[in-house]
Amino acid sequence: MTLAASEDKTHRGAYVASPTSPWAFGRDDPSAPYHLVWSRDLYQIATGLLAAGDRGGATRALDFLFDVQQKPDGSFPQNSRVDGTPVWGGLQLDEVAFPIVLAHQLGRSDAETWAHVKRAADFLIGFQQDGNAAPWTPQERWENQSGYSPATIASEIAGLVCAADIADENGDAASAQRYLVTTDAWQARVKDWTVTTTGPYSSGPYFLRLSKDGNPNAPTTYDIGDSGPSNVDQRRVVGPSFLELVRLGVLPADDPAVTNTLGVVDAQLGVPTANGFFWHRASFDGYGEKLNGDPWNFGLPNDSLITRGRAWPLLNGERGEYQIAAGQVAAARRQLATIARTAGPGEMLPEQVWDLQPPAGTNGFVPGRPTFSATPLAWTHAQFLRLAWDARAGAVLEQPDVVAQRYAG
Repeated sequence: MTLAASEDKTHRGAYVASPTSPWAFGRDDPSAPYHLVWSRDLYQIATGLLAAGDRGGATRALDFLFDVQQKPDGSFPQNSRVDGTPVWGGLQLDEVAFPIVLAHQLGRSDAETWAHVKRAADFLIGFQQDGNAAPWTPQERWENQSGYSPATIASEIAGLVCAADIADENGDAASAQRYLVTTDAWQARVKDWTVTTTGPYSSGPYFLRLSKDGNPNAPTTYDIGDSGPSNVDQRRVVGPSFLELVRLGVLPADDPAVTNTLGVVDAQLGVPTANGFFWHRASFDGYGEKLNGDPWNFGLPNDSLITRGRAWPLLNGERGEYQIAAGQVAAARRQLATIARTAGPGEMLPEQVWDLQPPAGTNGFVPGRPTFSATPLAWTHAQFLRLAWDARAGAVLEQPDVVAQRYAG
């Protein structure tokens, strides 16, 4: 019902990220960014609806993506209003790839759909900017960094493999071959681009949040953004996003770099609370309230307190899907229960829950309970739904079989 309420009733298929305006968002624009439609969030919402049996809702989402949002060059805006008008000017290549994956999940291979898929796939194949070429992305899924992101690369590989399958169904063997040659090359190099063996957190290989230059063993530094610190060695910045490689079938669950990174992420980003174990979305994240729990003023003057991102329950869903892929279904069900415990009085699931800063009990802020972030967040609800049905099936239902068969075994 929460996801259904997030769909605009005039522009069908336009599901917004959240009906809320947390912190100071919306003070200048009454629509606020959470009231916009993001291709990535829409993919997450659609797969949650599809898992729960609402094929009509997922189909409307794909129609909106292809018929309303997609640009003539095949790409998708960073976000748009519900009528499709682009708002922010960024480009995120996972937002170009995910509509292709959704088309494949819905079994949409008709000629009209193929025309949209081909435009998106060709855009991915040919993308270049500032001397960089795909799978490098101008922004990864947390939207404040460019580079070689394991999560974005996973979506690009999955998108192109799905595009190749749809191309074959439409008799375009040449495009199918071109896409697969590219994905094979990217899959063979994904760890070369994103796994460090010289980082400070482990003597074994582990995935970075991203590498800025495709050399994860280099001491390249960058500014974290969102009030995070500056000049941070990329080898000190990790995140759970690498699990997209397993969820989408690009790497097997028992890949040594994957299993080693689990321990690194738990140690660096894990948040143990009485309500369950959660994770921050990346090292040094600043996207959240101030350190003392006061709301983020988001650019207002005379604000000297830095902000801190707290823990994201949707990451419990992603860990649960990994656990299902690894054959740990009971553990995945525990993740589902943990997400459920984050619901507020109205049964709405939040974007973030309090970590241990500020101290437990300060001003009533309880670790593992919702912050003042977007609540409900449609992505969290979609992830909860998807994990519920995945756990029941004992399989990651949204994983594209053509990708997993090709790469994950």
